[in-house]
Amino acid sequence: MHFLLLVICFCALALISKAEEGDAITCGSVIKLIHQDSGYHIHSHPITWGSGSGQQSVTATSDKGEGGSLWVVKDASTSSIACEIGDPIKCNTKLRLEHASTGKNLHSHLFRAALTGNQEVSAFGENGAGDTGDNWIIRCDSARETYWRRNAPIHFEHVDTKKWLYTTQQAKFNQQNCGQGCPIAGQTEVSAANKRSQATKFRTGQGVYFPA
Repeated sequence: MHFLLLVICFCALALISKAEEGDAITCGSVIKLIHQDSGYHIHSHPITWGSGSGQQSVTATSDKGEGGSLWVVKDASTSSIACEIGDPIKCNTKLRLEHASTGKNLHSHLFRAALTGNQEVSAFGENGAGDTGDNWIIRCDSARETYWRRNAPIHFEHVDTKKWLYTTQQAKFNQQNCGQGCPIAGQTEVSAANKRSQATKFRTGQGVYFPA
């Protein structure tokens, strides 16, 4: 019975792949976000920033199997997945990413990031409810694209401040900048930069993708 269900699911996915939005990221999907240059995964955990806002930290990790790197794709300005499950996400769409294990949203605001001096990025809210600082716009890297597609490079523009989701291996936490026994040592700082660049490119990795 389980094997039959798997076959049905794979057949459905094969059919979807023939459609225009076949490999589009869809509403309700649970995804991993990978930084294009470093290959690190955008990650969060119940560890707060020791400076700035003091909110739950967001970093990038090289650990590909880390469960704290899963994010739920949902509508902007809502605490629930209000869009239709399976709706393909178009380029230039406003959305939110909810951290799957803690229920907080990917967030930015006017606090200063500790290492780069960029704008701080954190995880904010309770059970998916937050504020306008949780809203991001998907900017596809290619002007020819209509939809946010799996593995295609994209950028996240913060709606409130017009900054761009960013990380770099040059901003890595260690004992010197984070202290003895630092819980995020070896991970890189995630911040919001002034300009769209190669370092603001991300793509999707493993996840649970609802077919369009």
